[in-house]
Amino acid sequence: MTRKPHPPEWLFLLTLCAVSALAELGFVIVNISSLPVFLKFGLHLPYLPGIALAAYYLVEALANSPMGALADRLGRRRLMVLGTCVSIVTCLATSQIHAPEGRFLVLGVTALVLLLRALDGMGAAMLWPNVYASVADRVAPERRAQANTLITIAYMAMIPLGLKLGGWLNENFGRNFSPSEPGRYVPSFLFAAGCFAATSVLSYIVAPRRESQHAPEKESDHAPISKSTLMKAIHEYPWLLGLIFLIFIAIGLIAPYVKPYFMERFGIAEETFGNLTLGPAVLIGILSAPLGKLVDKWGKPQAIKLGTALCAGALWGLLFATHQNMIVVFGTILGIGFVMSFPAYMAFVSEMAPETERGGMIGAVRMAQGVGAMLGSVLSSPLYTADARHHTIFYLASGILTLGFVLSLLVVKAPKPVG
Repeated sequence: MTRKPHPPEWLFLLTLCAVSALAELGFVIVNISSLPVFLKFGLHLPYLPGIALAAYYLVEALANSPMGALADRLGRRRLMVLGTCVSIVTCLATSQIHAPEGRFLVLGVTALVLLLRALDGMGAAMLWPNVYASVADRVAPERRAQANTLITIAYMAMIPLGLKLGGWLNENFGRNFSPSEPGRYVPSFLFAAGCFAATSVLSYIVAPRRESQHAPEKESDHAPISKSTLMKAIHEYPWLLGLIFLIFIAIGLIAPYVKPYFMERFGIAEETFGNLTLGPAVLIGILSAPLGKLVDKWGKPQAIKLGTALCAGALWGLLFATHQNMIVVFGTILGIGFVMSFPAYMAFVSEMAPETERGGMIGAVRMAQGVGAMLGSVLSSPLYTADARHHTIFYLASGILTLGFVLSLLVVKAPKPVG
């Protein structure tokens, strides 16, 4: 049987960037933009948003490695398509939930919401490790960091868009309902389902099949999926998982409070804060491709070290900034550091792992990220109120990033070639 030739590399990357952007847009609209207000105002369950998001993050973090390893065996296409189809179902099901009346219905709706969030986390775990592993399957090693940078920028660009678009959809297409009615939030969930449907189609087109991503199977390929791959990652690369775990603890600590912290500190309005962050976002987008080329030429280990140093230095700079315009300066440096280091991590891991374990190893890295971010988010609320000026979490996050930079100097070395 004649196989269809692979698409040109540029077309493959363009389509994979579209997969990344559409999927992230759907995830942001559902989990960050619409779900919290839907639960609090539409279903009148104010205690549930944090718990629901924690369920999503927990399942995604724990399932990343097993789903990546399963795709190593079954093929990226099957897992990516199945994962996005799961997210379509969860969006449609969430849009049909009505406000509960009575204790038993409240418990039932709570359980249903948590189940749907857990399933959505599973869908994300099926998708994201295999997006990055697909790059490693198809892109030459000397261009992988650049490719990962483009994918990272594609989904990062959707975060502010998703936050704005979710509210806009509900206000314009759900205006026949009041904010206290669940119907108000249906448009955003339906739009998110459409994003996942488009992602599923594109994933089917672009994702590598089982026979095209690896050499023929051997008996040694059939070790238990989740335990064997995860334990091997922990045993062989504990420093890499520990480094990423530390960095994402810092991210989880500050992410929920960056905006209110600087608004209160400098006495600025929400719109002013948005304007201050717009410049760095545009500049980072412009610099993303050149940075990816620089990383490929300079080397992934060096990019990881420098990117981590820039992130740590920028966060310390923001902590001691004396004027609101310094948000633009240090925010740009922080973004550049992340764009340098995160894609380099993914390319670094893909080059260290054998082809038949590539998805599982990337999944293990994403699991470490997810657990770190979840832990940081859990700690952020009590730590934010630990002092009147709310400096504690930023001192702690800056210190953790500095520790991560020191650790990277000690342990990040050029990978040995693998078969």
